[in-house]
Amino acid sequence: MESSQQQDQTSTERRVMSRIDAALRINYQVITEESALKDPYDPDFVLPRYFLLLAELDQFDQVLNNELEQIKQQDQPVGQVLSLLNHKLDLLTGCLYDSIVQTMLPQPENVNISASGLSFYSKQPIPDDSYIHLTISHPENFFHLASIAQVVYSKQVDEQLYRTGAYFVTLHPHDRTKLAECIDSMVQDSESHT
Repeated sequence: MESSQQQDQTSTERRVMSRIDAALRINYQVITEESALKDPYDPDFVLPRYFLLLAELDQFDQVLNNELEQIKQQDQPVGQVLSLLNHKLDLLTGCLYDSIVQTMLPQPENVNISASGLSFYSKQPIPDDSYIHLTISHPENFFHLASIAQVVYSKQVDEQLYRTGAYFVTLHPHDRTKLAECIDSMVQDSESHT
């Protein structure tokens, strides 16, 4: 009974939240129910190297920006110098990304996504109620997140592809916030162009 109430709540939540169709880099692997209890960033999961690199750079940048704000409040000239150094670091990171990382990245795929779940194309059917570990990256580096999701459906759409829908079981609050902000921004952009 509790499980069906939770699924009803999840279904309602999925319908209420903003959804977008976006080209995202996505990797998934089917996992056991026991593994679904782990943190999505657990080293036992196979996380692609490009994802680890981009996620670490993103995390480093976030911590650095927070620290810079505190330093600027305490000592403005030192904060200004550190901001300039951070800008140079961003330029170097961008060069690294352009020259090396781009060659490691999978092609973006069309994904329908919200802060509560997603649907994507898979080459094999994934059984309903099974758990999957996901890494999702925005091609313009707005977010890089790992999640654990539970499959709701996997329907054949043609001879070679299945449309798979899943809701996030484990998504760090920070990742969910970043994803929601990105989705809201894209929805606003599309509404302003119409």
